Amino acid sequence: MDFSRGKEKYVYNNKCREVYVMKLLIESASNIILLNETFPDSFDRRLFYRVIVSDESGRVFSTQRRKGKPTPKWNEEIEIHFNSYPIGQNLKLMIVCENYYNDPGTSTGQVVKGRATIPIPINLGKVKVQKVDLVKLVGVEKKVDATISFKTLLTTRLIYYFCINSDFYFHLD
Repeated sequence: MDFSRGKEKYVYNNKCREVYVMKLLIESASNIILLNETFPDSFDRRLFYRVIVSDESGRVFSTQRRKGKPTPKWNEEIEIHFNSYPIGQNLKLMIVCENYYNDPGTSTGQVVKGRATIPIPINLGKVKVQKVDLVKLVGVEKKVDATISFKTLLTTRLIYYFCINSDFYFHLD
């Protein structure tokens, strides 16, 4: 049970723990052009782009699908929770083009447009604005294919666990 009075919060029979929360605001990408194109496929209205984010523990997060070639815009925030301070950890970002069946190497209609590895911020409470190059393997060499713009923020949050009976716990953020 949660009772609030002004800024104070009273929780009946609570258990809580602090978690670290990274907020990743994916803004936009630029220069999304397929290699070896004779002309851009910007006229094809069926193409969608999504950013897939994965952390070192294998969890995967994703933005919504967006149109917009060669500069898709998401302006979407992804929240990633960590049980301990994520010092030295990285996230992997990948921009995927969906509904693209011109590439003979894919039967799913998905083509990776570029990848990047970004560090999780070290400082708590500071917004970091970044723009990084996306790379794509072409044969054995890495080629800069596009850029992605985003903001990161690392904060903490208390998560409260409530016991209704001895078998069931639930939490409130």
